Amino acid sequence: MLKKNFWNKKKVLVTGIHGFLGSNLCKFLIKKNANVYGLHNFNSKTSLLNFEKINNFNSLNFSIDNLIKLKEFINDNSIDVCFHLAAQVEVQKAYKFPYDTLNNNINSTLNLCEALKDNKRIKSFIFCSTDKVYGEINKNLLPYKEIYQPKPDHPYEVSKLICENIVRTYTENYNLNSLITRSCNLYGPGQLNFSAIIPSLIMTGMKKEKFIPRSNGLLLRDYMFIEDWVNTLINISEQIYSKKPKKLVYNFGTNKPYTVKEISKLILNKFDPRMTKNILKLFENYVSKNEINYQSLDSSRAISEFGFKANTSLNKGIDKTINWYKKFIK
Repeated sequence: MLKKNFWNKKKVLVTGIHGFLGSNLCKFLIKKNANVYGLHNFNSKTSLLNFEKINNFNSLNFSIDNLIKLKEFINDNSIDVCFHLAAQVEVQKAYKFPYDTLNNNINSTLNLCEALKDNKRIKSFIFCSTDKVYGEINKNLLPYKEIYQPKPDHPYEVSKLICENIVRTYTENYNLNSLITRSCNLYGPGQLNFSAIIPSLIMTGMKKEKFIPRSNGLLLRDYMFIEDWVNTLINISEQIYSKKPKKLVYNFGTNKPYTVKEISKLILNKFDPRMTKNILKLFENYVSKNEINYQSLDSSRAISEFGFKANTSLNKGIDKTINWYKKFIK
């Protein structure tokens, strides 16, 4: 249960604040009267915060590769809580530009951990990793459990596992109060990466874009609505602020996986059922590249310790997402 006034005047650092997750988290924290400080290094015009004209937060455009400047920023602003979300997260982009992805994701995490290492004020540090670190496993062994040995192959998930190990090192050796989340696919308002399947399908339904298949349609994934994930991050950050977590790594997913084709039918039928058949044909004979085929998460550990629950059904979440796109994407 969230404490009513916990976030009032808390000084919160959000890296990647103008990203999909960062912007939604910032919006929620502002409603809780937190003092939000955001770091970013890309054009904020593509952010939910810009679309919804949310500006009552402190935003600084600089690379967290600058360790000295980063330390000064954290110390000068007396940060209490940190959410590390900044990363290059596009799987296909990571495959095309492995050096840039590895360099960005690893060095930003290393510098942030180093900047937090000697800071006695920080009492809660959340690093958002991904279920993709588990890699490809036999479908019969799903859902992923935290006891499984991660076996990433592709640049994005390799970078995230290395980041996890950096966080683990600083946690175990320098008493950084950390928690690593491995979450499933997220969707919802403010997701402006139109190479992701749900935004791509919605834009197709709205006749804003031509649909381009990026898999054979059989990839299996959990999908969690962004508001459920933001509420979860807020909840676990609050809990570890005063009490260290029992473990370092936790899975967060719905354990209700859908194929890309199933997601496509659900979304396109909301616009024009006649469109659905034509789009589904586009998946035929397409070979999925650089993707894990089957993914789903066992969240028992998070449910037991934090009371985790994703409350929004996929159908309801899709409806809310479509309504946001219709309002803001002209």
